[in-house]
Amino acid sequence: MDKHFICLANSYKCGGRCVAGVEVTIDREEQWKVVKNEDGSPKWIRPIDSNTEYGEVPEDEARHIPMLFVVKLIDVRPCPHQSHSEDVFYHQMIAIGSIISSPETLQNLSDLVHPEIFYTTELAISPETYAQGNYSLMMIHPDSFQFHEDPTKDRAKYRITFKYNEALYDFSVTDPSFYEMISSGQNVIDQLKDIYLTLSIGLVYEGRHHKLVAGVIIPSSRNIEGDKYVVIKQEAICFKTSRMLSYKERRSCKCAFVVPTQKGLAVCVKKKSGQELFFELDEGCIAEPWQSVNLKRVRIMVYQDYFGNEIRKLCLFKCTFRQGIIQKLKRFLLFNRD
Repeated sequence: MDKHFICLANSYKCGGRCVAGVEVTIDREEQWKVVKNEDGSPKWIRPIDSNTEYGEVPEDEARHIPMLFVVKLIDVRPCPHQSHSEDVFYHQMIAIGSIISSPETLQNLSDLVHPEIFYTTELAISPETYAQGNYSLMMIHPDSFQFHEDPTKDRAKYRITFKYNEALYDFSVTDPSFYEMISSGQNVIDQLKDIYLTLSIGLVYEGRHHKLVAGVIIPSSRNIEGDKYVVIKQEAICFKTSRMLSYKERRSCKCAFVVPTQKGLAVCVKKKSGQELFFELDEGCIAEPWQSVNLKRVRIMVYQDYFGNEIRKLCLFKCTFRQGIIQKLKRFLLFNRD
């Protein structure tokens, strides 16, 4: 049996990823509708890889599944385990489209049934509570929130303190897209005014199952016109491979920077020979128009569509963002010179 879900989590897990989302049905008009449990809460799906130790999805396979994309799971077989009742084995994951991240659609995906987060208001649950539970995923709209660095970690890791249904929580954040978003500076966090959180229960650690934030989702601030529940179709693609640019390739380039296009953002690579190459940005990359790109921090992502055609995109990691009128003037002259 095949199923569809909207990806609401793609977080770190034991060297791989934990991918999960709310199950949806899609009709002939490409309208999506949330599948509900008997209690009225959204029904979740967590793909489990049967070939890995803890069921984690391999990094290379999960990287091409952006947040808020509609995913088709091929050959789904339920494999629930205690509170992780959402677990399923699968044969293949294919990203087929995306949804509009309006507050209305995100609210439709949120859990409005459970007043407490995973059975209690504590930060973790006992193995006994975990064994008796029947759900381990939910998305909420916190009443208030504040991010802060975790002082117990050597590397920069964040926690979030938030209020939900009059209770105060403090969870660790394991969402890679969140860390990519804040890599340009702390001020990005300060600018967040409204978010939705995907919450999950982790594997047992120090005798308890800790609650965590597996996804940080920012609702769109644009005025959304038309039907909010239509799947925005993309090329049905699956990940094939990825690689960094070689030293020889980087030496042949003069500069690279982000440019706006009709489809969104792309990277313009100017070669020393005078040739200009344009690459579409990989989904989930955080970038700004006219942002300079460090070619040492670029990875070429190769995908394959149903017809075997290869699709190449660029993924950026911690690129330098140069602001100011001088840099913008240089970009203007590059495109308007005789």
